[in-house]
Amino acid sequence: MLSKVITISQQKGGTGKTTLAVHLAMGFIKYHNFKVAVVDTDPQGSLGKWFMIRSENKIANDNLTFKTASLWGAQYESKTLKKDHDVVIIDTPPKIESDARPSIEASDLVLIPMSPSHVDFWATEAIIDIAKKANKKIMIQINRANQRSKLIIKTNDYIKSLNVPSVETIIGNRQIYASSMGEGKTAIEKQRKGSAVDEIKKLSDQILSELN
Repeated sequence: MLSKVITISQQKGGTGKTTLAVHLAMGFIKYHNFKVAVVDTDPQGSLGKWFMIRSENKIANDNLTFKTASLWGAQYESKTLKKDHDVVIIDTPPKIESDARPSIEASDLVLIPMSPSHVDFWATEAIIDIAKKANKKIMIQINRANQRSKLIIKTNDYIKSLNVPSVETIIGNRQIYASSMGEGKTAIEKQRKGSAVDEIKKLSDQILSELN
């Protein structure tokens, strides 16, 4: 049993935290045969809505557990879940500032999704500061990216200036991610091949390597 906790956190809304959380969870299940728990701490409840649609459509949830918790309750919930799960993924709301501390302190890795935009740059440093103060491993995930955009180069330069590692795989701004979520699925359940499938496979491999 791996027994690791990943907190996905970002101050700015709209960076794809929930989409990243469920795709990483299903990537671990499909490609590594892990037992995974996802914890929704966002009052908006997008992760819970996804799981409800999934259950209503009778989509198999083998090796997947869903829980809700407050940001403060996430620490206790994740400690309990990691006893019989390989990975626990905590999905957090935006604009959480110091309230993020309990979920970050519970984690083995803080994964920060960031779209290639200056607004996302400005929002990232607060979470990095909290994670560094908690002495946690940090990785930035470039998410919802147009890989032909010149902003990719600026984004990589900005990440280097932060002296924080980033995930090698860039997740593209692909319609399949959003459309599959609306059906209670993920891109890797909707498609057998394709760019999104390749991205999630590589992402799960790279995050697992970091956790090990």
